[in-house]
Amino acid sequence: MPDKKKTAPAQAKPYNSPELDAIRQKIDELDNRIHDTLMERAELVLKVGEEKRRNNIQIVQPAREARMIRRLLERHKGVLPQMAVVRIWRELVGAVSLLQTGLKAVVAVPEGQHEYWDLARDYFGSCLPMQKAATPMTAISVLKDDKVTFAVVPRPLSEDEQPWWTFLTQGASDERMKIVMALPYGEDPANPNPDHRALIVSKSGFDDSGQDNSFLLIQCDPAISRARLIDTAKKAGLTALNLSSKRGASPVHLMEVQDYVTDKDPRVEEFRKGLEDSGASILCVGGYPVPPSYARSVKSPEAEPAKASA
Repeated sequence: MPDKKKTAPAQAKPYNSPELDAIRQKIDELDNRIHDTLMERAELVLKVGEEKRRNNIQIVQPAREARMIRRLLERHKGVLPQMAVVRIWRELVGAVSLLQTGLKAVVAVPEGQHEYWDLARDYFGSCLPMQKAATPMTAISVLKDDKVTFAVVPRPLSEDEQPWWTFLTQGASDERMKIVMALPYGEDPANPNPDHRALIVSKSGFDDSGQDNSFLLIQCDPAISRARLIDTAKKAGLTALNLSSKRGASPVHLMEVQDYVTDKDPRVEEFRKGLEDSGASILCVGGYPVPPSYARSVKSPEAEPAKASA
């Protein structure tokens, strides 16, 4: 039988119409306006940074960034997913932050757990310099020595032999490291319970964003059980969300609670007194703005019904 010649697949011809050309022209004009706005915003960020340095104001302000994201999501409508809006603005914030000061981050990436690097990159964006650390303790040490601005570390386990968070009490009060953000920043509808979660630690302050969770580091008598800690906190008006502990002769606990809480919050002193332990101490070691919860469905334009072929 004669060989059959293979025919090349037909290539789709570019489709053009006056209507399509008009839409593309509008998109090009809109792109130019967006670009002009981005450049103008970057110039304003430079002025903000100069004003902050002139008045000795903290450069990094996660609480303000959280309020900005919430404001955008509240006014958002249309087919663009909320998740995309947050990713775009996080990339923008990360890029222009470099204009204010040389921010850098270190990320604890235990062997085979690259998800923590991905979480950090999603939050900080593609422009912020990041480096890896083999362990959370190494990352905290790099931050403590002022070699970076942020340290990204795994969320504490309920029981940890060498927890990184015990170092949050070291140093003068204005130089202490504090938890300032939780990752991932936003609940992904496709993955509402991710296996990997992280916290960002910095020497910048933890401010009230209007919707926050906080962390309390508790040192108390070994006879006080974890259940009693949670119950006593509740009686003081503090709702415990998680509790991590380091056992031993001098146990230390890290309790995550609802609300924005500082050392001056009267509930903290009521909590300490409720433990009935004269040697007990409770220190606020930061917290984070509650991340947004994205809409689980995205409305798309209704497609025209397919026409039956003749």
